Amino acid sequence: MNKRYRLGEIEEAVSEMEELIDIEDDIAEIDDDFQIVVSSWSVYVESLNLTLRQGIACAWDAEEGLFMPDFDVTIVYEGNIETQDWLYYEQDGMVVTLGNWLNGRLSCEQIEQLWCELIIPEQNKEQKESEE
Repeated sequence: MNKRYRLGEIEEAVSEMEELIDIEDDIAEIDDDFQIVVSSWSVYVESLNLTLRQGIACAWDAEEGLFMPDFDVTIVYEGNIETQDWLYYEQDGMVVTLGNWLNGRLSCEQIEQLWCELIIPEQNKEQKESEE
């Protein structure tokens, strides 16, 4: 069951959801020296047909031989994330990132009022129930 929120409220709501901590993240490959680890949960903004995900940009550390976290990002996808590559990402929160992606077509106040749906992957809920 997915929950509906105003976009301006979603990041605070997500930060209070402990069940999202255990969900495995995905990796959005960028190139050999840079990748983004993205949340498996997402936020769908139906009126814009866009999906938002939070992530961490990681840079390759040759000395350590692995990707190291660098900065937080918000990633914008068109429509359903299962079938789409990302369109845009930025080192900012969801409202500001979406505002920049829309290039001023909506104000931050308008974006904060958009209805969105928090989408949590089902497979992880089933795993959790079977573990209890």
